[in-house]
Amino acid sequence: MEYVGEHLLPGQLGRLFVSLAFVGAVVAAIAYYFFIQNKQNSFKKLARVSFLVHVGSVFGIVLTLFYLLLSHYFEYDYVWKHSSMELPFKYVFSAFWEGQEGSFILWLFWHAVLGTILMFTAKKWEAPAMIVFALVQAFLASMILGIYPFGLKIGSSPFVLMRNVPENIGLPWTEVSDYLLRFPGFMDGTGLNPLLQNYWMTIHPPTLFLGFASTLVPFAFAMAALFNKDFKGWVKPAIPWAYFSVLILGVGILMGGAWAYEALSFGGFWAWDPVENSSLVPWIVMVGAAHLLLIVKNRKTGLTSAFFMTLLSFLLILYSTFLTRSGVLGDSSVHAFVDLGLSGQLLIYLLFFIVIAFGMFFYRYKGIPKSKKDDELSSREFWMFIGSLVLLIAAFQIIFSTSIPVINQLIGPEGLVPMMSDKMAPPLDAIDHYNSFQVPFSIVIALLIAFGQFLNYRHTSAKKFWKNISLSILVGAGITALFATAYDFWQEPLYLILLFTGIFATVSNIDYWLRIGRGNMSIGGASIAHVGFAMILIGSLISNAKKEVISETNVFLSEDLPSNENALLELADTVKLGQYMAIWNGMRDEDNKQFYDVTYYNEEADGSLKETFALEPFLQMSDQMGPTPNPSTKHYWDRDIYTHVTYSSYLEPRTDDGYSGEVEAEFNRGDTVIYEQHFIVMDSLQVNAAMNEETGEMAFLKLTAKMRIINVLGETYEVAPEYILDGNMLSHEDVYMEQQGFKIRFSDVNTENNKIKITLWTKVPEDEKPFIVMKAIVFPLINLLWAGCILMAFGTGIAIWQRVKRENS
Repeated sequence: MEYVGEHLLPGQLGRLFVSLAFVGAVVAAIAYYFFIQNKQNSFKKLARVSFLVHVGSVFGIVLTLFYLLLSHYFEYDYVWKHSSMELPFKYVFSAFWEGQEGSFILWLFWHAVLGTILMFTAKKWEAPAMIVFALVQAFLASMILGIYPFGLKIGSSPFVLMRNVPENIGLPWTEVSDYLLRFPGFMDGTGLNPLLQNYWMTIHPPTLFLGFASTLVPFAFAMAALFNKDFKGWVKPAIPWAYFSVLILGVGILMGGAWAYEALSFGGFWAWDPVENSSLVPWIVMVGAAHLLLIVKNRKTGLTSAFFMTLLSFLLILYSTFLTRSGVLGDSSVHAFVDLGLSGQLLIYLLFFIVIAFGMFFYRYKGIPKSKKDDELSSREFWMFIGSLVLLIAAFQIIFSTSIPVINQLIGPEGLVPMMSDKMAPPLDAIDHYNSFQVPFSIVIALLIAFGQFLNYRHTSAKKFWKNISLSILVGAGITALFATAYDFWQEPLYLILLFTGIFATVSNIDYWLRIGRGNMSIGGASIAHVGFAMILIGSLISNAKKEVISETNVFLSEDLPSNENALLELADTVKLGQYMAIWNGMRDEDNKQFYDVTYYNEEADGSLKETFALEPFLQMSDQMGPTPNPSTKHYWDRDIYTHVTYSSYLEPRTDDGYSGEVEAEFNRGDTVIYEQHFIVMDSLQVNAAMNEETGEMAFLKLTAKMRIINVLGETYEVAPEYILDGNMLSHEDVYMEQQGFKIRFSDVNTENNKIKITLWTKVPEDEKPFIVMKAIVFPLINLLWAGCILMAFGTGIAIWQRVKRENS
């Protein structure tokens, strides 16, 4: 059958590019292997050409998918699921990587870019490192192949037509040649998830996936070193890449926190969601690995640990990929991808590299040089190693708790190898659970950051050390006392200690850079990055531990809207929110968004109100997800006032005649339903029908439901709503009960269970005002967190630049 309106060439081109990308990567890996074995330049040339074909094909995949999205070719399943005619151009990028296939392509793209750079700069490490790159790319390319050899699914293609999607094959519409023109459902896509229609979605995923991709470079160097048995030579070229990974992956994670704070409504920037954790853990391990590499470079010790953590960081990226894409987190994370049937393929991908990496590591373990004597307690390398070990333990705690669904599927009572009698329960309060472990770890790390730079390699004089650091301790203690008094930390010893160590780390690193290092930028990068991290700890602590919910009401709202966290604002009424008086001025509709304009006032000494600021939280209206709250925040240097609408009376549909609160109930003879403190009893069903004498078909049908309405006083009212079918015209004779404020309609007949469907509404009082329910939170000193993010990224960037500059000089 020839289908009308389909654009087949772009899809065929896209599939060709995917096939070339897969084959190019495989051939490159094989050719590099033969080059290592035979030292023939022809194999090296073939390997480079094959990898460049792979790179060109990946770019072709990217351009083709963008072309399909921009052209609105909704015959393609990926385009139909992730875009629409109304989607603004700026969000086409978001649509590109919203789905699993698009995010795999994004990952492929960054690997292709980094692999090309590595291929021309790695020198003697090129062949073994590029084998690793090519193998990883081959596995990733297989994830978007979308083929079914011998009935086995390999990958999910973004270039598959909707009629060729397995669940659609055989459906009646696939037999219609002009289905694109005949059925309205195919004339437009379902659109982008409204939560993702935010500018952060255009920059956060590319940055995060560049961070994911960057962990492959140190991993490839480590694997190459194990393969070549050159156990020390890889450290020097790997260090800049390791810190590049720390920088980019860290920025990507922090962008996610900023996005959550600005666009989501859970009230914060980090919720310890499993998908958030899956990005954080590899970063933590890479931070530890990068510092261990510095130890190896400067002291030639800790090489085994450096190998282990460098390998582990990339393997954790693969494990995170399995967690978030296999469907195993479906019940425990709102961010996880839907399972596309790739869980087995993802598991093979993960296990392949675990076996290869750790197999090679343990096979070469005895040959890896070890230090002949222990590091001194006063040496910098000893405490850097301790810090890396603490980071590893912290990462293990996070990934263990995150992996509870996996553990249940492996060794739970219904698992692959049932070893436990009961399933492990995930933490009831994830934030409290993770914080109870991570706060002590953070204290240790902050303390190590505070005094670590005052230590020398090999040995440090105790007298000199205490002389250099004593000023920072005194200043840090003084500032801590001020903050503890201002924000009432004296009764919370664990938080008080974290506050001190964070401030101590900030002060000591500034002191070290300006006083000991005399402001020299060659050592400034590390100090600035440490200051940034310490400020993140301080900002996170104060903004979360001392946040204040200023919205509350004296009336019961609902179980989902506790009155001690939500304020009821009627139109034009004044409500007290903390130190402010707030007035909701009205609602306005703009581009599927309901904006709620709220003005905040300060009360003057004479009792008058002075306008201070205005906010406009909104509800994003979507057929996909219903109304989605989006916050609006007032930023001050020392605090944020964060607000979002949790409910609105405008969400209640009203009939044209002034009724709302629609409720449906099904009745059979003798059934009773309770509605608004009344009993509704179905007594009988009266049928009045007339037939068409010429055709023998029913020409007229009137069904009358004889019902009684009984109030709590026992007073009975008889009603008889009617369902009328006159030819092809359906109508209803509704019953209005003015005293009770009820509207009753005989709306339908359920032929499956032989029951009638009754719809009831309640009269909206004429004097009832529209209202909203809103949550407002004050986050003190949260800007310390954001400033820390910028400083940490800036400092890490300086450190990378200085290191590359030194290596090239």
